[in-house]
Amino acid sequence: MTAISTTRQTLWWLRLALVAGSVLVLGTALATFLGVRASIAEVRERTAPAVLEVSLAKGAIVAAHSAAMAAFEREQVQLTGPSEQYEDRIALASQQLAQVAEHNAAGEPGSRTLQLIEGLLPAYNSVIGQADAHFREDDGRALAASNLLSASDLLTAPENGILARLDALEAAQRAALDDQLDADWLDPAITLLWALPLVLLLGTLAWTQRFLARRFRRTVNTALLAATAAGVLLGAGTALLLGIQSDARDSGAALERTVDAQSTATAAAAAGARSALARVLTAQCGPGGAAACGDTVAAFAAAATTPPGAPVEPPAEVDEAALLGPGLTEPDWTGVLGYGIPVLAAGIGVLAVGGLQPRLDEYRFRARRQP
Repeated sequence: MTAISTTRQTLWWLRLALVAGSVLVLGTALATFLGVRASIAEVRERTAPAVLEVSLAKGAIVAAHSAAMAAFEREQVQLTGPSEQYEDRIALASQQLAQVAEHNAAGEPGSRTLQLIEGLLPAYNSVIGQADAHFREDDGRALAASNLLSASDLLTAPENGILARLDALEAAQRAALDDQLDADWLDPAITLLWALPLVLLLGTLAWTQRFLARRFRRTVNTALLAATAAGVLLGAGTALLLGIQSDARDSGAALERTVDAQSTATAAAAAGARSALARVLTAQCGPGGAAACGDTVAAFAAAATTPPGAPVEPPAEVDEAALLGPGLTEPDWTGVLGYGIPVLAAGIGVLAVGGLQPRLDEYRFRARRQP
């Protein structure tokens, strides 16, 4: 095989390698861009709202219970019932649960847990209504106390109560959020998917430049130099996805810190409501105090340790727009990356062909002239 034929074959294989490399880089970079975009959209539109809504529903239910216990303790129920605040918070909790059902990211187990909670909430509301009705009767105070204790059990039973089931539902939603933020397209390791092909392509471009410089004694091939610059620019642009991934994980962490703070405040409010109920039971069971209503009521009242008038900090207001906003905004399809990745990758292939084709044509002509 002559030197002309060998050089021509090398040029042909280099052109094929550069075109194939540009196609591979286009595919991997575009796949990464679309995957990151889809994952962030899933987190923002479904999983993160589900986590937040469960927390808000739990806070609303506890706020409703606290309002009801305060109304009974102050004997306002004879005038206003469990209170307007109670009604508003129960309605808000129902709305939040409906939104959780819409955004549920915990699959079928989450749906089943949610259905149980949605069944328990009307039962809880009904028992509070019965307590209200009995409280208005002259001889119904003991029955009202029993109803309130039943309502508290529905709410706070360690395994099967509304709050326990909400905790389980919240944990399932948070597990789904953690999986989405730490794996698949939001995992920093996904960078290797597009970085390795790009490094190989840039290496091939550099080797091709060196080969042409030795063989043709030309220091620079302008088209291949432009292709190399396009590859570097493509890598720098695609690397922006690392920052986008990091922002999404930071936003997820901020959301979980907010939910933890909400849970702490909700637990404190639930303890305050429990103590208020204990005082209601003691007052409504007659001269004998809570013991007059039986051992169960007496044990409940004895276990409540928060002193009367102890301040309970309400859960802080949550800025949903901030939590689900900028850090969870996916890169725009019509933005720099959406246009830049295909344009630059295609440009690399075109420039590679344009840079090598004159040399191939030159060797084709020499091969025809060779005797």
